[in-house]
Amino acid sequence: MMNLFPKSALDISATPSDTSDERARKRLFVLVLLAGSLVAILFGGLLLWQDAILAGSAWLVWGLWHWLVILVIQRSRQVSETLAGTHLLLIILAPFVVFSLLGGFTQFGYAFYALTAPILALVLAPGQVKRLAVICAVAILGGFGLQTGLGLSPWLPDWLAFLWLGVNMALAGFSVYFVVSFSFAQRDRFQRKLLNEQNKTERLLLSIFPEKIAAQVKNSLLDESTVPVIAEHYKNASVLFADMVNFTPMSARLEAVDLVSMLNAIFSRFDRLAGKYGLEKIKTVGDCYMVAAGVPQARGDHAQALAELALEIQAFVKANRFANQRVSFRIGISSGPLVAGVVGQRKVSYDLWGDTVNIASRMTSRGIAGGIQITHSTYELLKDAYICVPRGKIFVKGKGDMDIWLLTGKQNS
Repeated sequence: MMNLFPKSALDISATPSDTSDERARKRLFVLVLLAGSLVAILFGGLLLWQDAILAGSAWLVWGLWHWLVILVIQRSRQVSETLAGTHLLLIILAPFVVFSLLGGFTQFGYAFYALTAPILALVLAPGQVKRLAVICAVAILGGFGLQTGLGLSPWLPDWLAFLWLGVNMALAGFSVYFVVSFSFAQRDRFQRKLLNEQNKTERLLLSIFPEKIAAQVKNSLLDESTVPVIAEHYKNASVLFADMVNFTPMSARLEAVDLVSMLNAIFSRFDRLAGKYGLEKIKTVGDCYMVAAGVPQARGDHAQALAELALEIQAFVKANRFANQRVSFRIGISSGPLVAGVVGQRKVSYDLWGDTVNIASRMTSRGIAGGIQITHSTYELLKDAYICVPRGKIFVKGKGDMDIWLLTGKQNS
């Protein structure tokens, strides 16, 4: 039936701010008004043609009421439950009056016509469904009782009574169809919205945690405010820190927008490189970037993967300017055992602990601008495939003097 009317006609009360459900309700109500007015005017004219002056006039007045309501909602751009409920109530009462004047209820299918009101109320006036259902039941029973008790019988031609019965049945059928369609459409929209929200939650979790840890957090939450204890020991892993040289004086010279834009451009590139090698970014702290290999998924080439990342970072930074500035990074890598886990209740984070992490941080802070400094444990894993230049011993807090190497490239490259 919607195809009988152009969409512009059905959207006379729509506004740009309407939700999809609001727009659907408004369209359904306008459709009810347009279809009802056509039926009322058609049968009003037929009744006048059959010399049923009073009943025909009443039916034409009923048709004009529809257009009055259309005018109201066109101007107000609103379809209130009160207005919809009032119209649905009249759907029950107006035909009751006309069919009483015509002397029959059962032959004209009044019950079908009256039932459209509580059916449509499920969408248009949910708060009035029970009231309309009770009124509808009373009107139907009253109509049957009135016809039986007074011995009323229709005096219209059989063809008109049959046409009326068919139209009333069709209106009831269309009402059921549109309400069911609306309900299914609403369910589908809700499911799509729920799926979108679930996908957003998944993306948010994956932006905070590694995929394996995100699944544990998602499946193991005890309640909405408690994050489960998630921790694991890794015997073989590598950690890289990359710290920008002279960041503090640079931050004093740059505008805030330029500074943040620069960091975002640099660290976004680091993120893509980390993804390229299947590495796990742990966090950024100010101008320092931390990434690990071998956690939470163990891998035998953890040191090699970070070496590749470090060399690409080095090449990227050397080849580009950021906010019209030349920048350089001190990079440090260490390999060995560590502990990884989830901490916090607010702003929960996945972090790493242990000597391997601390020493990697010291490699950075005691490194040289533009250099990649590695520990003996990392050197042993890289020496066969990468060029590692001895730097000698440096003092590392908590560890004393340590042998250090500088990673400068790949062998045979």
